[in-house]
Amino acid sequence: MRRTLYYSLVFALMLFAQSCVDHELPGTPPQLETLDFSSGNGWKCSVTFNLDIKDVGTIPVKEYGMVYTTTGKGNAPLANPVIETDYKQIFPMPFLPGKKSKLNDVSNTCGPYVYYRAYAILEDNTVIYGQEIEFKDE
Repeated sequence: MRRTLYYSLVFALMLFAQSCVDHELPGTPPQLETLDFSSGNGWKCSVTFNLDIKDVGTIPVKEYGMVYTTTGKGNAPLANPVIETDYKQIFPMPFLPGKKSKLNDVSNTCGPYVYYRAYAILEDNTVIYGQEIEFKDE
């Protein structure tokens, strides 16, 4: 009887040891909303980008801002801008909930078609995007 109890306890201990393996729980990514850009003088080449951080999530953010691309008339649309190949406007940290604005540093939004969206680069280098907005100057 003691031997059976002993083996049962050893078996139970082995099960507990195997079931308690540390693992990372997946985090919640932030939620971003792209807002319409604004221009104080009505000129599209001098714009202020706007975004709204709806939820900061549980995964730390390294960088956030607006990514955009422009095309001329007669060219194919370059929708869905991405941080690897298109223009970025980096917003200042910290990454806190609420509306954020940043004046575009350079005048490269002058093309007749501008596609832009908010982005956030997470600690693990995953990129989260807000919805895309298209501006047509026709």
